[in-house]
Amino acid sequence: MKVIYDDHLFDTIPGLCVGILAVRALDNRGVNLEAEAFRRRCCTEANLLLKMNPSMAEKELKRYQDALTHLGITGRSTALDTLFREYKKELGLEEAEEAKADDHYEILSQPKAASLDELAGSDVLPRMNPVMDMVRGGMLKFHVDIHAFDMGDRKTPLLVHQQEGEWVVSLGGQTALHHWYCEDGTAAQVGENTENILILITGFAPNRNKVAAARNELARRMKSAFDRSVEVGWLEAGTHEFTASI
Repeated sequence: MKVIYDDHLFDTIPGLCVGILAVRALDNRGVNLEAEAFRRRCCTEANLLLKMNPSMAEKELKRYQDALTHLGITGRSTALDTLFREYKKELGLEEAEEAKADDHYEILSQPKAASLDELAGSDVLPRMNPVMDMVRGGMLKFHVDIHAFDMGDRKTPLLVHQQEGEWVVSLGGQTALHHWYCEDGTAAQVGENTENILILITGFAPNRNKVAAARNELARRMKSAFDRSVEVGWLEAGTHEFTASI
């Protein structure tokens, strides 16, 4: 399995870095107990932190949006931004923020006490499949952009490049992601029959430590959850290709 980045992307976005995971011959069907436990743990952590500070991820979300703007991509929401927006909506936090902007909300002399159950809230991240549950949980936990790709028979490289003026991620001439890391295409989508995956974790100089932490934790947890070898890689200025040996 291989991924190749257009050199121009690293030249245009100073400090761009990408953490990579490769997993072969995994079983993505049904419920994976370890993947489910990780998803739920990430939800609980996100619920607690978001309810205490609904804007906790805003700095990271803006960083990814600024990178798009730097490439001339406007009017698009990143996958990370979409995930947090939908998650906060399900938690009822968007309505709470709108109420605070209204002149007719209750002003308390002291904050209301909340139980741990109220802070943790419910498990609102929809279950998809084991791989995607872990990926989306990792995005909530680390506030970094993470995408997984079904690499099929492992022979065709994943490309991150410009196609007719648009930055896309493609596999075999078909688009997997539009506008770099914004919208899903039709290719390389991870489903229950997926066996071979590449995971790309995109970041920049200010959050490279989070990218590395997300890569390392997902590698450890996927190795345990799927009982398969996991190979990791790292791309930045000067290194724009990764080929897995597994």
